[in-house]
Amino acid sequence: MSILSQLQHALPTLSKAESRIAQAILHDPEAIVNSTTAELARRAEVSDPMISRFCRTLGCSSFPDFKVQLAKSLVSTTSFISEAVSKGDDAATYIEKRINANQAALEYIRGKINPTVIQQAVKALAKSKRIEIFGMGGAAAIAKDAQHKLFRLGIPTVAYEDNLMQRMAAASANKDTAVLIFSFTGRTQSMVEVAEIAKQNNAKLITITNPDSPLAKLADITITSGNELEDTTIYVPMTTRIIILTIIDILATGLTLEKGPAIEEQLIKIKHSLDSTKM
Repeated sequence: MSILSQLQHALPTLSKAESRIAQAILHDPEAIVNSTTAELARRAEVSDPMISRFCRTLGCSSFPDFKVQLAKSLVSTTSFISEAVSKGDDAATYIEKRINANQAALEYIRGKINPTVIQQAVKALAKSKRIEIFGMGGAAAIAKDAQHKLFRLGIPTVAYEDNLMQRMAAASANKDTAVLIFSFTGRTQSMVEVAEIAKQNNAKLITITNPDSPLAKLADITITSGNELEDTTIYVPMTTRIIILTIIDILATGLTLEKGPAIEEQLIKIKHSLDSTKM
């Protein structure tokens, strides 16, 4: 049962103070995801400690933990575009709904990303002499974004969306190659086959995908894509795409820090190379 369903079912049994907290949350759950303890306490006209106690009665360790569960509830009901918006929504409404769904997704994934796994991926990328990036369909554009971020950081980086090219690149990989694969479901047969080829050639395989998928089982390192938030086999990926793009930014940031001050000179040089293109 989602945290929102718990609140709705618990309403008749709550004390007056608890009921005010529940009503404040149910009235505008999207706002609560981005609220502080003090802000919710002010909305419900209760003390800050009361908010913490209320969250514990719902099985949450703290208010931040409650917000993660609340974000998960929101995304599970709004991540499909057919449910996120309704016929007749005006521009102001669907703008607000889309932004709220994405904010909820990022808040949800905050609690799912393992810093240890991120650091492992960053170190694997930093040690590689070449980075091969694979993505197909909707993930192809994400692969190109990753290439755009990572090629600047001193390691030859190429993104492939054509499956035949992916297979050849995987066959050419070796122990000094990091292969980064994006897949929303982790169940596309051709992508799993590419991963198998890369593994056979001793490449370091990093996947951003469904952790329970066949692709993830082949990987040395898997970072969750948050795919449980929407059915990407039916709808165009939206919240999942935002999550993966954020993970790319996280990896690029980590790799920049891992490379140290020397990489800053290269980034400055790359930036200055564009100066003459401006009018």
